[in-house]
Amino acid sequence: MKNYFDHIKIFIYRFLLLVVIFSISRYLFYLFNVNYFDTLKTTELLKIMFFGIRFDLSALYYFNILFILLSLIPGKFKNNANYQNVLLVLFTVVNSALLATNYIDTKFFDFEHKRLTVDVFSNEWLGEDFITLLPAFIKDYWYLIIIWLVMCFGLYKLYPRINPRKLEDKQISVLGISYQIGIFILTMAIGLLFGRGGFQLKPLRVIHAAEYTSAKNIPLVLNTPFTIMKSFGTKNMNVNKYFKQDELTSIYSPVKNYSDHQSKNQNVVLIILESFSKEYIGALNNGSGYTPFLDSLINESLVFTNAFANGKRSMEAMPSIMAGLPALTDETYITSRYASNQINSIATMLDQKGYYAAFFHGGKNGTMGFDKFAEIAGFKDYYGMNEYPYQEDYDGNWGIYDEPYLKYFANKMSEFEEPFFTSIFTLTSHHPYEVPQKYKSKFPKGTLNIHESIGYTDFALKQFFKEAKKMPWFSNTLFILTADHTAQAESAYYKNRLGNYAIPILFYHPTDSLFKGKSKVIAQQTDIFPTIMDYLCVNKPFICFGNSLLNDSDKHFTINYINGVYQLYKNDYLLQFDGNKGIGLYNIKKDSLLENNIVDKLDEMSNLENYLKAIIQTYQQRVVINDLTIN
Repeated sequence: MKNYFDHIKIFIYRFLLLVVIFSISRYLFYLFNVNYFDTLKTTELLKIMFFGIRFDLSALYYFNILFILLSLIPGKFKNNANYQNVLLVLFTVVNSALLATNYIDTKFFDFEHKRLTVDVFSNEWLGEDFITLLPAFIKDYWYLIIIWLVMCFGLYKLYPRINPRKLEDKQISVLGISYQIGIFILTMAIGLLFGRGGFQLKPLRVIHAAEYTSAKNIPLVLNTPFTIMKSFGTKNMNVNKYFKQDELTSIYSPVKNYSDHQSKNQNVVLIILESFSKEYIGALNNGSGYTPFLDSLINESLVFTNAFANGKRSMEAMPSIMAGLPALTDETYITSRYASNQINSIATMLDQKGYYAAFFHGGKNGTMGFDKFAEIAGFKDYYGMNEYPYQEDYDGNWGIYDEPYLKYFANKMSEFEEPFFTSIFTLTSHHPYEVPQKYKSKFPKGTLNIHESIGYTDFALKQFFKEAKKMPWFSNTLFILTADHTAQAESAYYKNRLGNYAIPILFYHPTDSLFKGKSKVIAQQTDIFPTIMDYLCVNKPFICFGNSLLNDSDKHFTINYINGVYQLYKNDYLLQFDGNKGIGLYNIKKDSLLENNIVDKLDEMSNLENYLKAIIQTYQQRVVINDLTIN
């Protein structure tokens, strides 16, 4: 047993050496890019250095899994000198390669402002351009090669060695072998815990770095082996080059700037309703629905009756609503390799006007990556189930019931200094659609299992507004209500590829008559961001794939993507496009059920297709090169 514990002890020393070497490489990464991190305070840097170890441990565990297994596996053969030499070579080669990626990134960070991902092995990186530029990079950054070689030598020289001659060579009993196997299983389990990054719901991801710092500093928390590892198995976003750059900009530009009005300081409360399809709302569905309170609020609001979601998942709604980034890929933005990109958002833009921003979701912290994306999107605080004080309101499945959580939300806002921007994401109308026991017979069961929970959340909204009206901030607040996506559908329209995205978007202000009436303007989730900027007169340009719903000069459309097909709804026509050619075209005024495909019969087809292509290319291009902000 003593021999085995000696091997465990020496393994721990070896792994600690890796942690130290990786921490040094992180500090050098900071020093070589200090101009980018110039606002970073010493205390913040120390925090990043400390929590960055969490990401180092994850990468080091997975890339060194063979070394770990060979170091810890029970058996006397580990005492053999040749075996130990094999471990030394494996340790040095693997971790020298890992360090190389960190040091390559130290200078490439200047170009992309994010850590490298698995696309470093793609043709774009290792193709002809790379070979052409390699000599120049070696010449310009020779000192990084020297530093890397010194670190590799350090790995070899400081590698804790074991002297086989000092180890006992007596026979191990059956009981001793059993103990060693048990300890081996335990140590591997502990290692796996480090590899996945802890006990949280999801294994450690790139976006978790937002938990420890601002979006700008995320690359410093991460390490390059980790971002490469986490991007394996995810599809690289290929940029479709439909147009040359000048032509592309002339067709479509996501740069927005609303600066022709006097600045306002109104509070903004954005309520995202889980699964609230337009079909469930009586005021938007010919009187047939399950939302009596929302129906009454619509009569006092500016409502867009032709509004659509940009995606079909909650994780797709967050970037669309908060940052104007539609869901145009199979993988959600939140889980993609681009999740650490710098982005404009409602919160980051309003921060420049002195707004405090907080995000609320009654679900378990970590659910769907909301908390981490909220960090990326610039929210100062996140309030999840962990922060909610009354755990007896837990629904047993998903999180806190909507009624008590919305009341908590209303009261919490009274603690905030104005002006503020807050957002809440409801959850009870999510599967399994459980309502509190005391309300089991209060709301119509309807014909779908979601309908009862829709009625409950509508009631919870009513109680929220009753509470909010008592607050001093109420009369100075713009309320925006929308849905994250649609859910179950009954009628033919809400089952087709257009109606399947139909949601409510409404603006309510208790004292501003601007927000009254119904509009048939085409609206989408990505329009919410620029509409807020327009209303509050934020005099700063920003990137957004939507338009202000208060601006008649903007071109209004909605875009979404699913199963490899893009959709553009604009000028009464719905275009479906497979990335190469139009595969469907429908006149929505005459054919709302999408029964008559006129793809080959309309002259306007080419204009719509070019517009859609320009949006796709612009989105892909800006996401890939991390160009989603205006400095």
